[in-house]
Amino acid sequence: MYSKSEDLLSNFDQAALAFVDSTYVEFSFSVKNVDRLKNENTFQLWIQKYVGKLKQRLEGKALEYISASRDLPTIDWFHKRLAYMIKRFIQDFLHRTETIQISSLN
Repeated sequence: MYSKSEDLLSNFDQAALAFVDSTYVEFSFSVKNVDRLKNENTFQLWIQKYVGKLKQRLEGKALEYISASRDLPTIDWFHKRLAYMIKRFIQDFLHRTETIQISSLN
């Protein structure tokens, strides 16, 4: 049986993955007509915009979980774990954008 913090982290993981997926779809739609070979700066600006948007969404959701879980005996660990997960999801998003970058060059 999972502890309350493990359940919360699992729920956050699912919500965060949905945020990554939806943000990536929005990003892909936004850059579909951007020619990277001619407009690399524009492409990078789109990446920055959507990374910022994703980070804001993830941090907002994490704050909801932290606020609702102040009674956890391991609240500091829980907070650090959420921060780590946010970094990991942003890295995942950036990795996905690299895939677009590579495919758009071919």
